[in-house]
Amino acid sequence: MTALARLTGVGYRYPGSEVPALDAVSLEIEAGSYTLLAGPSAGGKSTLLRVFNGLVPQFHGGRLAGQAVVAGLDPARMPSRVMASVAGMVFQEPESQAVTETVEEELAFGMEQQGIAAGEMRRRIEALLPALGIDHLRYRRLLTLSGGERQRVAIASVLALEPRILLLDEPTSQLDPAGAEAVLGALDTLRAGGDLGIVLAEHRLERLLARVDGVVAVDCGVATAMSPREAAAALAAVPPVCELGRRVGLEPLPLTVDEARGALAGMRLSSRTMETRAPGDELVRASGLTAAYGEHVALREVWLSLHEGEVVALVGPNGSGKSTLFRALAGLTRPVSGEVRFAGKPAPGPVRERTAFAGLVPQDPALALYQESVRDELRDTLRHRGMARGGVEPALDHWGIEHLAGRNPRDISVGQQQRVAIAAMLAHDPRVWLLDEPTRGADGAAKAWLAGRLREHAASGGAAIIATHDLESAARYATRVVALDRGTVRFDLPTRDALGHNGPLPTQVARLVPGAVTVEEVVA
Repeated sequence: MTALARLTGVGYRYPGSEVPALDAVSLEIEAGSYTLLAGPSAGGKSTLLRVFNGLVPQFHGGRLAGQAVVAGLDPARMPSRVMASVAGMVFQEPESQAVTETVEEELAFGMEQQGIAAGEMRRRIEALLPALGIDHLRYRRLLTLSGGERQRVAIASVLALEPRILLLDEPTSQLDPAGAEAVLGALDTLRAGGDLGIVLAEHRLERLLARVDGVVAVDCGVATAMSPREAAAALAAVPPVCELGRRVGLEPLPLTVDEARGALAGMRLSSRTMETRAPGDELVRASGLTAAYGEHVALREVWLSLHEGEVVALVGPNGSGKSTLFRALAGLTRPVSGEVRFAGKPAPGPVRERTAFAGLVPQDPALALYQESVRDELRDTLRHRGMARGGVEPALDHWGIEHLAGRNPRDISVGQQQRVAIAAMLAHDPRVWLLDEPTRGADGAAKAWLAGRLREHAASGGAAIIATHDLESAARYATRVVALDRGTVRFDLPTRDALGHNGPLPTQVARLVPGAVTVEEVVA
């Protein structure tokens, strides 16, 4: 293979920062290769991706040292229009790169800007829509799509330009299992058909370690290249199947469930039962909720209850109605029919009163953050709730974000934004938490932190519903799993029944050790 991109001693500092975001990074990306960037939030993965297409430093400013060459071009000096057709990038927030109103128009827009002939545009659109599983969305308005659906559209719009190197920042973070597999399968096909180089940053590694050629661990701006199996041993956060291999001393570490099954043959493993508490009084009841956006029915006769001490994982395909259910509970969407009750009484009408009891953290953290500093975000919430006397500093400490207090929320990583949004929207300590995709862009440490906070909240008599596609994380905190599909409840089961060995959605560990759903429950 030949080098498609080469970085030599690349260092970078954002404007006003004394800490390097990248520190003497030297890498080669070969034509046709598939490279995974892994590591903690704010470690430098997104910044590294932006060096390849010139957004760093052309868009962000700051100081760039060293040399970058991509397809023979210097991305720091080439016009962005030229680099877009060479190094196409899909951002963490698909909402930020949408330009048009409908899906088909979005796929066509970039090609129109590049002057691609109409017939060729049609050919590419016809190939990409089914390849990414979005053919049924062709004429839908972007504003009506779920976050995961918008992510797939964003990927398709970049692929339509047929770039030499494809840069993806957390492309599966909002996707359901089928959607994630559709995207990664499409990338496999594209890669097999030519010399497209793929560089992908992700925290959810379950589907990726066995797929990629190499891994670059990025932490504190330092990049270290390694093989996927070396990454399974070295990274702080790895898929449960790798973590299980570490726990029982497998060598080499397995990258897939099938590899682990073979390696564990003959080894005696059992599970230990984790203590569970009986739920308390009912806090929320949704009775026969039906909601629609025009002719599109998003919820159909949904019945759901939530009791003290419960943490419900709300799962289901993109577009199944999870966010709509949250909006209906919080009063942001008026149901066509049905009723919502809080603690046995009809839920109040005003959104402000509803969210005092059931705090909602939206899927896109940017929707919840609008102040100039993280400290001001929490101060604003407390002031609006009449709780300013409690002090902002204790709240910052309580949510573990005191180190971000003076930062602008728009200048921190998406994972950090997610934690700040949780703190800002729940600073008034509502009885019920409604969290929409709270682990989007979150690293392993952030997921563990959230699981701990959810368990603490439930133990103190609160309750929570978390919409998520991350079943491995949900296994660490959920007491129940409710699945939506096309706006209806497909099942409502205890976590061990839903994510266990014989359940509809078994975790990696459950597929290997009957009776266990997490690594911590496995006894060798």
